[in-house]
Amino acid sequence: MWLYCCGDDKPGKDTNIVLFDYHNSRAAHCVVGFLDGYQGYMHVDGYKAYEQTKATLVACLAHIRRKFIEAKGNNKKTVKADVALNLIRKLYGIEQAIKGKSVSEKFTVRQQKAKPIVDELYQWLLKHKDKIPPQMALGKAITYAINQFEKFRRYLDDGRLSIDNNRAERAIKPFVIGRFYGCSQIPVMARMPAPYSIVLLKPQRQMIL
Repeated sequence: MWLYCCGDDKPGKDTNIVLFDYHNSRAAHCVVGFLDGYQGYMHVDGYKAYEQTKATLVACLAHIRRKFIEAKGNNKKTVKADVALNLIRKLYGIEQAIKGKSVSEKFTVRQQKAKPIVDELYQWLLKHKDKIPPQMALGKAITYAINQFEKFRRYLDDGRLSIDNNRAERAIKPFVIGRFYGCSQIPVMARMPAPYSIVLLKPQRQMIL
């Protein structure tokens, strides 16, 4: 199941849509075909298929953070993971402070306050990438973060962008729960996207159904 969202992360005047697109595959041609001709921004996780689209990819900080949380969970004494997590926490604190601000205000604050922290995080990653064995959980977290970093830091350059794609994570949750509770057969799921899209349009666009 592929999920696409557009618009702001809350109901408003502009179009906010959540759309489920069923394919019996996770191959790149699914997303490439759906986004044919689209060259705008797209918030994504680290899945390689998105690289084949013409969209400008924006990586998700929540996915980066999750890798370091997993590394810390494997070793409670991994203070190095705490360094990255503390910097990430500061970035989320800035986002919380500018929530509801205008696009231009978000851009200005991010350039002034978030960019130095983003730069510090990147330098920390580069410093430790050769010191931590890549097969360790922390090494994997560092490698993932470095590979995603160019795409992640794009959120600094446009106040319309989000620091993560948690909106998509929230949108897919009802579908995942539905699948868990007995809707796991492929033929059944093939008929599910339209009803799910209609249900999710209501909170996103304040539609009356």
